[in-house]
Amino acid sequence: MGTVKPQPFFGEEATRSPLGLPRPVESLCPECLSVLAAELFERDGRVLMRKSCPAHGPFEEVVAGNAEVFLRMERYGVEASAELTRTPVREVGECPTGCGLCAGHLSTASMTILDLTNRCNLKCPVCFANANVQPYVYEPDLEQIRGMMERALAVRPKRMQVIQFSGGEPTLSPHFLEACRMAKGSGVKMIQAATNGIRFAREEGFAEQAAAAGLNAVYLQFDGVTDEVYEATRGVKGLWPLKLRAMDAFRRAGIRVTLVPTVVKGVNDHQVGDILRFAMRNLDVVVGVAPQPVAFTGRVDEAERAARRYTSSDLAVDIERQTGLLVANRDWYPFSITAPFARIVDNVIGEDENGFLPMLCNSHPDCGVSSFLLVNQETGQSVPVNELFEMDRALRLIQELGRKTGQRPSRLFATAQFFSILLKTFRPERAPEGLHFVQLAKTIDAISGKRIMGIAKRRRYQWRLLLVASMHFMDAYNFQMDRVKRCTIHYSAPDGRLYPFCTYNSGRVFRTGVEQAHSVPKEEWLKSRGGRYVTEGFVGE
Repeated sequence: MGTVKPQPFFGEEATRSPLGLPRPVESLCPECLSVLAAELFERDGRVLMRKSCPAHGPFEEVVAGNAEVFLRMERYGVEASAELTRTPVREVGECPTGCGLCAGHLSTASMTILDLTNRCNLKCPVCFANANVQPYVYEPDLEQIRGMMERALAVRPKRMQVIQFSGGEPTLSPHFLEACRMAKGSGVKMIQAATNGIRFAREEGFAEQAAAAGLNAVYLQFDGVTDEVYEATRGVKGLWPLKLRAMDAFRRAGIRVTLVPTVVKGVNDHQVGDILRFAMRNLDVVVGVAPQPVAFTGRVDEAERAARRYTSSDLAVDIERQTGLLVANRDWYPFSITAPFARIVDNVIGEDENGFLPMLCNSHPDCGVSSFLLVNQETGQSVPVNELFEMDRALRLIQELGRKTGQRPSRLFATAQFFSILLKTFRPERAPEGLHFVQLAKTIDAISGKRIMGIAKRRRYQWRLLLVASMHFMDAYNFQMDRVKRCTIHYSAPDGRLYPFCTYNSGRVFRTGVEQAHSVPKEEWLKSRGGRYVTEGFVGE
């Protein structure tokens, strides 16, 4: 174990986090959930956490499987803390027990999740929501859904957020399509479902109905490219053909797909490269891959955690080993790397007609890793976006431009300055054949959606951007308080509160109390509906 000194920092000087290892953090006791002092430290190339509870003794847990990748995320982390207003809890509460969302939270939501049901047509062993194993049915009605959405959209600043319907399996809710319409009517640009894809695969025309209602994106449960993987992660046979049928349905309906594998060490980590290659072969419908290392809910003994624990830095290493397309300690960045770009757009364009501002991701650098891969849809050629530029220089210049544009300059001025930065830092010798600077600039402009530079003439070009982003959600064993305070993924619940992902599903686990308070016993629910729990039956029955 050694001391790792801080490296140059790219974030705001006034709010920089302490870098380097070892360092103190606040965590939780996995048994009694008391707040504990903890320490992050490096041992044998990994980052670990140690802590000790007076009542339940010491704990040690892996936080990152590769210390170099972990420290790279911290080096490039950007902190630009938001001052939230109109939060459900107006005073600053005690973290994490005073959650709900309080005024002390440091980030707006990049995505707000609304659980539409806890029913599901699978019984997955790795489900953090414990869908289908509870003795009650949680299924908000339309008025509750409307209130959940309105409270999420009331928080200021009002970012260009995603509304994601989840569960359980959200498509089993009788209100799924109407909820999509409701989100569309509220001006939300990206309306998403976190789904296993079964109903889309089995019910002809359902994808088209959902698209017409406003659904334009899905987070598709996608643990691998063979049926054997799904037998291990989801407990049933026959899911792989359904995934392919669901992909065809999304393609026909024009719904964009992000592939979401839950990755468990020793179970499906050997297929992360195959999942990436599948995404690259299906760029007409796939826009991203979002691996989620498994989180351990409930009591899990140390031996099992050690055998199954997988981290975002492990993913970066495995992608390099299995594909060679992305280099672990060169091509990955924290999610907040987009913040300087968003600031420029924010300052230049401002709010849209619905009061939304451009996305500003302020998540903690320890939350995960992300990389942007440019892929030629026709030839299969690919290159990491960062390899095309002198990234350190480009990031500094973009941050400087973001600060200069604080007085709302003309769009023409900001566009010219941004274009100049790209040109100054472009490395033509790293570009694949056929990808010249003007073509790259048009592709970037098209990706921006707003046509920031005004040079994109088409919606999509031959070169497509594929986002690979691994969010490592916490559990009570690796919980970090400073991470949850900067969480950008929020749940809106029918109790009138908003919760960061990692207090709703782990640590304090507010999900259980919320669902119990707004549910009916399963027996009562079954009697009122003729004894049917899942309309189209469980897969495998």
